[in-house]
Parts: sequence; structure tokens; C-alpha cells
Amino acid sequence: MSRYARLSLADRSNLRIERPETPGHVAGVCVVEAGPLLGEDGELDLGEIRRRLERRLVRAPELRRVVRRPPPLCGPALWVDDPTFSIARHVHAARVEPPGDEASLLRATEMLLRPLLDRSRPLWQLWFLTGVADGRLGVLFQVHHAVADGLAAIALLASLLDLEPDAADPPPERWSAAPAPSTRALLADSVRSRATALASTIVHPVVLVRELAVVAGDVAEAFRTSTKAPRTSLNALPGGSRRLRAVHLDLERARAVAHAHDGKVNDVLLAVVSGGLRDLLVSRGEPVDGMELRVSVPASLRRADEARELGNAAGIMVVALPVSEPDAARRLERIAAEMRLARAAQRPASVQHMTAAMAALGLAVPLARRQRMVNTFVTNVPGPRDALYLLGARIEQVLPVVVLAGNVTVTFAALSYHGRLDVVVDADAAACPDVDVLVAGMNQAWESLAARAQAA
Repeated sequence: MSRYARLSLADRSNLRIERPETPGHVAGVCVVEAGPLLGEDGELDLGEIRRRLERRLVRAPELRRVVRRPPPLCGPALWVDDPTFSIARHVHAARVEPPGDEASLLRATEMLLRPLLDRSRPLWQLWFLTGVADGRLGVLFQVHHAVADGLAAIALLASLLDLEPDAADPPPERWSAAPAPSTRALLADSVRSRATALASTIVHPVVLVRELAVVAGDVAEAFRTSTKAPRTSLNALPGGSRRLRAVHLDLERARAVAHAHDGKVNDVLLAVVSGGLRDLLVSRGEPVDGMELRVSVPASLRRADEARELGNAAGIMVVALPVSEPDAARRLERIAAEMRLARAAQRPASVQHMTAAMAALGLAVPLARRQRMVNTFVTNVPGPRDALYLLGARIEQVLPVVVLAGNVTVTFAALSYHGRLDVVVDADAAACPDVDVLVAGMNQAWESLAARAQAA
């Protein structure tokens, strides 16, 4: 009902729960061919890159906006144009340490993602990473979760990309920041919005009661399930350093595996994750007999025509991972059945409503740090099917990174792109020094599933 680009309660929650040890941004690191981004001297031409990217900001005006907190009584925070915007503050270069392999690229990514984004500037950064092996570059795109959820972040990044290597740059345009609304205008807008809401309540009280009952039911359901996660070493307060690892799946083979077990690709991902978590807990001497870990799985609340809209429109489903099951195929079958039940029975908006309610009461941070609802997060974002190009450079791979939050010490993010399904494990360095055991278990689970599907 506001005339201005106000942050939603979910967006504001992502700002409130951020802490130095748990930054609130999401990221994707791309592997691209280097040639088109190098100057005549064979070095990265950062000045030319900035100039060409700035032209593309006409497709993504949100990248020039900053959070403004209005005075009291003037309504929620809003997005306004940054009058001092400079692309040089957002597009940088860094070098990956030798030998420039995937492990080196992920170490560089981890270091660059540690600092919080400066809230006095638009909440994004783009890093060009040189020193990657085989004539490649790394490109790290980082954006705050208050700006975009996973789907919106992909759409935002895609705004800077092209479908063809020789696509023309947008014509140059002279940009100037739109004036921010005055305090008087914001106060009037806030009063108008509240009056409209009140009038709607008076005219449609039954509808309001029904909506409140749904929200209250969602919150109650979320609380009812919030003590079901088993106590394991996976839940602890993270420190400030991470270990990133990648697991690579072939998307078509994953589809074949899913089809063979009456499931979906996301079920295959969960089965692979559960195999890794099983091996990790067993290696730590923790009992897994009869154990079902609880995992948070995002579910988009967007309509098809809302994919490009920024902000957060993702609900949550909480599902069980049967880590007690040693057989990968049977794990997948159980997970596929569990997901079918979850999609039929759960309301993905319920956890979002609970989080929003806790944020409104100032309880979001204590809840996140002490929650017993889930043991981990698994995010699977569908990316572009066709190859994309950044300033003429072909993007060969995209590795998604979802940072840790609350008392969760390991998360999983997957993204499909041009026939690939790449998964990045983000683990707290202190709580999960044995992350390679987890990754080995994931690879073993995937190889077992793929082999059986091929044999069938």
C-alpha cells in the first residue's frame, strides 16, 4: 500500500539477524573464460569492465539503491537511489593463490565473503578473481539477502549478462539519483498506508480475521515442529571462518536417478546430502540408529511473473533426512515419499510468518541462535538452461554459496546451470574441521545412485 519501495518484514529481518560471524549475504562464484575480459597486455582491464558493466545497470536499477531508515512514525525502511553511487566501490579485482584450482578459488571466495557489506552503500559486490588455472577467471557476485532471495539473486545477476558472446552494450546514458522522499512525504505515506489498512479491516473484518487465523495457525504449526530436530554436533554457534567445498552432479543423470525412484532432482540432492551427513556423524562417533535429521528446504512463494521482483518471497518446508538408512537408494525413496507428504501437508509460508513475528517482537536473533527446528539448510536454485556470457566471456560454471545463520554450522546450496548441478558445502571451520568426510560421503552417495540408475 506504500507509494515507496519499502522493505518487507522478511527483508528487514535479514538485516536484523546479521552478525559479524554470520553475514547476511548470498553469493555465486562463476568460472568464466578469461580472454574477452583481458586487455591487449593480457592483464585484467578493470577500468573497461567497470565502464561496460555500468551501462548494464540500466537493466538492474536496484543495484544503485541503498537502505534508508526513516525518522520515527515515518514507516518502515525503504530503498532509495544512492546519490554518491560509484561503480568503483562495487567492482573489484583480487588474485587467487596458486595453484589456482577449485580449492584455491573457494578459499579466495571464503575470505572475500567474511566482511559485512557496508550498509551505507548499495548492498552488493562483484569481484574478478585472477590466477585461476587453465586460462579462466573467477567472478564472485555477492548480494545481501535483504535485497534478494535465491531466485531474485539469479535474476539480478542475469541482468548484467547476455545470451550471446557478441551482444552489444546498452547505449550510454546519463544517470542521476532520484531525490529521496522527504520526511513529510514519508510521514504522509505512513499515515495513508495505516489508514488504508484500517479501512480495509473495517470493510472486510471477516477476511481479516480469516487471514489472521491462517497466520496464527502457521506460527503455531511452526512452533509445534520447532523441537523435533535431534541434538547433534551440527548445531552450535558458528565462528568467523568457513571451509567451502564443492560437489558436482550431472543434471541429466540426476534427472534419470530421480525418475527411476519416482522422485525429483531436489530429492536426489537431499539423498546425496543425507549420505554425507550420515558418514560425518558416524565418523564423529554419534549414534545414527533411528535418526532423522531435520532440514530446512526453501519453497518459492512467487508467481511465474514475479521471478524478477527483488526482496524475499520464499517459504520454508521442514523435512526429515533418514540418516539411519545406510542404503543410498532406499534413502532416496524415503526422501521422495517424505517430500510428497510435505508438499501436500505443509504450508511453506508458516516458518516465514513465524520468523516475521519474532522479528517484529525483537526475538529473531535469540530464536535463531537457540532454535531446535532444523539441523541444516539445503537450498536448490534453478538457474539458466542456456549458456550465458559476461561482457563476451562464456560462463562455464556457477557455484552458489549460502552463508551460515543462527546455530547451524553447515549448509548446502545447489544451482543448476547449462546441464550441471553444482553443490557448495559451507561449513564452520571450527565446528566442522572434518568437512572432507562429509564431502566424500556425498560423492559416494551420488556415485552409488548414478551407478544403479545406469545399470537399470
